[in-house]
Amino acid sequence: MVLADGRLALAKFPKPDDVRDIAAGEILALSLARAAGIAVAEHKLVAVGGRGVSVITRFDREGAQRLPFLSASSLLGRPADEPGAYTLLADGIRQFGDDTAGDLRELWRRLVFSLLASNYDDHLRNHGFLMRTPGKWSLSPAYDLNPVPEIERSQLPKTAITEDQDEPSIDAALAAAPRFGLKPAVARSILRDVYSAVAKWRQVGKKLRIPARTLNAYASAFEHPLRDQARNLS
Repeated sequence: MVLADGRLALAKFPKPDDVRDIAAGEILALSLARAAGIAVAEHKLVAVGGRGVSVITRFDREGAQRLPFLSASSLLGRPADEPGAYTLLADGIRQFGDDTAGDLRELWRRLVFSLLASNYDDHLRNHGFLMRTPGKWSLSPAYDLNPVPEIERSQLPKTAITEDQDEPSIDAALAAAPRFGLKPAVARSILRDVYSAVAKWRQVGKKLRIPARTLNAYASAFEHPLRDQARNLS
């Protein structure tokens, strides 16, 4: 679709069998990620026929020029059905990246956010890169952030923190921080920022005019043991 200012956007409509408002959850997550200091795709929530639709402005355009885009699975040369690991993605940034230090810091911030916001639809195709400098790749704005309530998490892949990690934890994320070029004090500072932003999920949802019943359906995506770990460690 074309926005009023001429930019292109994607409109994501609900499926007939959706049991919750997916669009509201995505816009809430993107809003929280922006508050947590993460670069995100421009977004808004609109109602069509009484149901939520997320409108995401395309970030692979600069005016009429199209920016080359690669998913993380393509950057790493991995099959699309392999979940991969954030540390492998960090290695890819070191090999192919432009602003290596900045993107590694941003990637770790996104990792912590995904843990705290239960972004379980977190496979390598939902991480992207743009070629802003010839031959170099930079992290694209974050997109497809979807908080998943506890009852649905077993149905979705989750990008691991490290190659040998099974269960995600805040301790594991902090232990992996050196792979992202982060000293412990810097990692804990980022963790505090992200925790503070995500902890306001209900207030942000109300500002977005998301109905209380919809917010309640997402409660377990934001209130869970990993949040308690972050509160105690940040």
